[in-house]
Amino acid sequence: MSNASLFESTLAGEYVRLFESDPDYAYSAARISPDLLASKMVASLQNGTANKDGKAIKAACKKHNINYTYKAIRSFLATGESYVCPL
Repeated sequence: MSNASLFESTLAGEYVRLFESDPDYAYSAARISPDLLASKMVASLQNGTANKDGKAIKAACKKHNINYTYKAIRSFLATGESYVCPL
């Protein structure tokens, strides 16, 4: 699984959690699925047009131990296959 796919999956999970529990995300929850929003955000992060200030992106960065900078996020997303420890 590529890092972009891994990050997108984590991001979608964060959107599910936020859609259910955070009133700040009610507007988005009524209009787009977590999976589609995650896909659009990853594409926007990759091409440099996204705003990274949302709670879901912060949480996904923390889960993947990515520095919370555009440069670090884009570098992570650009890597090919991610290493997954078998343990």
